[in-house]
Amino acid sequence: MHSNHDHLIMEARLQLSQQTFLNLLNSDQKNLSVEELNPSQMAHLYINSALLSTVMEFLKDHLWLKKRDDKELGIETSYEEFILPLFKNELAPLAFIKDYLVESGPTNFKKVLKETQGIETQVLAAVLSSPSNYQKSFITQSLTEMSEHFKNEENNQQGHIQSLGHQGLCLYRTFDNLDDIFDLDYQLDLDMVVDHNTKERLYQRSGVGVQSGYSTILLALENSDLLPNSSVVDLGSGYGRVGLVCSLLRPDIEFIGYEYVPHRVDIANKAAKHLGLEDNLSFKAQDLSLESFKIPEADVYYLYDPFTEQTYKYVLEQIIEMSKRKKVTVVTKGNARNWLSDISKELSWPTPLFIDEGNLCIFKSA
Repeated sequence: MHSNHDHLIMEARLQLSQQTFLNLLNSDQKNLSVEELNPSQMAHLYINSALLSTVMEFLKDHLWLKKRDDKELGIETSYEEFILPLFKNELAPLAFIKDYLVESGPTNFKKVLKETQGIETQVLAAVLSSPSNYQKSFITQSLTEMSEHFKNEENNQQGHIQSLGHQGLCLYRTFDNLDDIFDLDYQLDLDMVVDHNTKERLYQRSGVGVQSGYSTILLALENSDLLPNSSVVDLGSGYGRVGLVCSLLRPDIEFIGYEYVPHRVDIANKAAKHLGLEDNLSFKAQDLSLESFKIPEADVYYLYDPFTEQTYKYVLEQIIEMSKRKKVTVVTKGNARNWLSDISKELSWPTPLFIDEGNLCIFKSA
């Protein structure tokens, strides 16, 4: 009974958030206050506004393609005939504003995009001015909702031929502005002096490009089967997105991230402390290629294409030795995936799991 009551409360809050979002779209006034909406409601507003921005770009591109195809076929498809079928799949999460999107019409695409971007900006500004515990709840709820959207997107790609490209909405960069609440200052990357002598691949001046995408992190977390009180080591942790996300959604996990660039480590640790995560989350400045560095024992190792072939092989050798003493999970992409694939076959590991359209590969030792 208590669970059903909680569900009804959540549904009521969701409906309020959706109505608030619709009201904001129809109003020039976008003044939001954390005193009026709780963190979950603000998270709903943020997710819907960020999602709608991606949707509007999607609609613009696909309507152009539809008109081109119609011209070649000598037919004419109305806007309603174009958009209504999309609510069965791509636009299903925004079904609550179906009437608004249909009535707005294609001539108002730019206006709707501007309106929804304004809502996202206002939400993030309001949350940034709130106490850290409010921000923590907001981020956690946002990540939970994002995870559902990414899982749906992943499911929608099943059965499609990857060589034909992504089908439907692509949400990879949709929620990147959540970094504002973490206060991840990428300007330091843009200003850093290029080191031409280091043998490490630092993604210098890469900014957000040095980070794993939120979709990658959340799908990896969903598919890693982490038991309670597991330990995770991120080798090449950048600005700490992986650890911050994992620690917020799984506070029972012990997480350590190693990163070569000191200012990235400082920013990651500052974010962890601000959100009260430092008991189970820490980031350390470390050159992983040094023979004096020994990778600590963990249940999961995250290697998202961060360093050179020489360092990769040195790191993987240590992880393989670890796997002979205990079961480990290794999350990889790119070159690390290719190298570990050959090794895993030699060691008779189970067939790895490919997700995120093959971009992410999860190995589990025998």
